[in-house]
Amino acid sequence: MRRVPRETERVLTRGQAMVELALAFPLLVLAALALVQFALYVHAENVTIGATQDGARVAAEVDRGVSDGVATTQSLLQAGLGAEASSVAVQGTDGGTAVTITASGSLSLILPAVANVSLPLHAQASVSKESFVVGPNG
Repeated sequence: MRRVPRETERVLTRGQAMVELALAFPLLVLAALALVQFALYVHAENVTIGATQDGARVAAEVDRGVSDGVATTQSLLQAGLGAEASSVAVQGTDGGTAVTITASGSLSLILPAVANVSLPLHAQASVSKESFVVGPNG
């Protein structure tokens, strides 16, 4: 059996490390992008939920209406999601004793060239209307 000189062995080892890096690096980048996309989705979902809850609370106040709640929700979505807020539709309904605000839309992927897919965003909040009742002495 023929022995490989040490210098040649070092060069071959260095080449092997480069090949391993070339194979592993794209997988590491893909995993990092998936984590970033997941974080952005969780953030967008939390903003949507919070905006609908605040909008429903505003709409349920005395002397306020559903349109005020929808406007508040849209304003909060714009502040929290930026340009992505345009893809979220907000609707409000007055059920007599309660007000419901619903927001539905989608979040586009950070790399749209990879797949033409969007992630769904949906939140609904219902709040009982405030009512002021004058007491017996009032």
